[in-house]
Amino acid sequence: MYANLPALGAGVGLRRQHLQEIIADRPTVGWFEVIPENFLQRGGFLADALERVATAYPCVGHGVSLSIGSTDPLDREHVRGVKQFCDKIGSRWFSDHLCFTMVDHVNLNDLIPLPFTEEAIENVAARVRIVQDILERPFLLENVTYYAAPSRSQMSEAEFITRVLERSDCGLLLDVSNVLLNARNQEYDPEAFLDSIPLERVGQLHLAGFEEFGDVLLDTHARPVADDTWVLYRKVLERIGRTSVLIEWDSEIPSLARLLQEAEMAQQLMDEVCGSASVGND
Repeated sequence: MYANLPALGAGVGLRRQHLQEIIADRPTVGWFEVIPENFLQRGGFLADALERVATAYPCVGHGVSLSIGSTDPLDREHVRGVKQFCDKIGSRWFSDHLCFTMVDHVNLNDLIPLPFTEEAIENVAARVRIVQDILERPFLLENVTYYAAPSRSQMSEAEFITRVLERSDCGLLLDVSNVLLNARNQEYDPEAFLDSIPLERVGQLHLAGFEEFGDVLLDTHARPVADDTWVLYRKVLERIGRTSVLIEWDSEIPSLARLLQEAEMAQQLMDEVCGSASVGND
């Protein structure tokens, strides 16, 4: 595991509609991923519920608005807020996306892929170093989906990710579903992709559902994990061993019981490939 991060097993995203049930029933699950933007500067029930969950379970922060690849000035105040948030929930690491979300201080509310260029690598690396200094904990970048090859690209996606991680000296949140989608949409071999990136830098995985629109697979996070994604997940586990994997289901969110079924499937497959072991925050 990257930077000796704990292997927490399978977890799910912490969603407001499930908070009361989690607090009341204390379901069995390895951990929760928490999006700071859903909780920052919120008081009342949300703040109290988050504290209760973070006391009972390992929790890890995952951001959606850092815009690490933007050319806008880095929002250091936001990063300091994230640091305080991670301290509060005991987050052993923090992650965000290898993309940009801001242009001229306007939030695009989407994860826009970066061009695979030297300039983008240098820009991201400089910003990551600042973020890591502020966060004072390991920082992971997540690979994102793209539906057309980014303009002006000078290298492959795999080379770009590799060089960003090495230049930034940070970790990788490997979204297995995104690997599959990009491989299908851009017509490359997903296993060859896995073998060409620094898997020793993987600190966490994501699994999510997608939908087909004609010949294109869309990363909707609105469906169960697909069979082909489970197959690729097994291939990843065979390469990296036990880790922390998160079931992403962000749209048309199901019941907590249904979400936990997906997590149990991820845990069972991990135990099958890596051998049974207890999971926890150690």
